[in-house]
Amino acid sequence: MNEQEQKAVEAAEAGGIGLDAREQQLLSALLGAPSVAAAAESAGIDRATAYRWLQRPAFREELARQRDEVLAESLAAVKTHAGRAVAELAKLLDSADERLRRQVCMDIVDRAIKIREQEGIERRLAALEKQLKRENRRQA
Repeated sequence: MNEQEQKAVEAAEAGGIGLDAREQQLLSALLGAPSVAAAAESAGIDRATAYRWLQRPAFREELARQRDEVLAESLAAVKTHAGRAVAELAKLLDSADERLRRQVCMDIVDRAIKIREQEGIERRLAALEKQLKRENRRQA
């Protein structure tokens, strides 16, 4: 069992979600397998059983929670290296290769536009949530 699978098993055990060891093994396998069939085979569980377990809300919720946890850890690693990546891109702006400089400029501008769009979406969402809370208070 790899480190990621071990973490998933430990999280399921600590979470008190009522899954047995075989279900926890399948959860772990699902985190890294390309398909349900591959995860079931890796965990030594019949594919039909895996699909049946996936129909249970508690199992699906735990799988979603563990996937979110894995994603959060991955995003934290990306954030750790983002500053260095930006610094390396900035160095390339001084390259003698005109095509490379142009591509780096385009990459930076594209990312800046995406960040601006994301910030706009976040602001609009926050405003909608605030408005919804006001309306819910009025109705209560």
